[in-house]
Amino acid sequence: MTQAELISQLRLRLPDAQAAPDALLASLLADAAALICALTWRDSVPDGLQNAQLRLGVIFFNRMGMEGEKEHTEGDIRRAADDLPDALRREIFSYRLGKT
Repeated sequence: MTQAELISQLRLRLPDAQAAPDALLASLLADAAALICALTWRDSVPDGLQNAQLRLGVIFFNRMGMEGEKEHTEGDIRRAADDLPDALRREIFSYRLGKT
């Protein structure tokens, strides 16, 4: 997918992001790509992990304003966040390159 297609797909998955600037969504996707590359020891995101990149972009968007927090409580409402969901971690690690 092209960058424009990724941004369009991310916007579809985020109803609250309809007015979000493309630059913000592109930055979130770049952060997701950097994390995927770091975890897989690759220079670019493999085609098979573009969906994972989108899901990470959704996670990053939803965590905006929660930087550094694992848990937040306001009145009776409690929000907690995992670093990286296990299912997504397993999917990404399946693309890991071997190192010697």
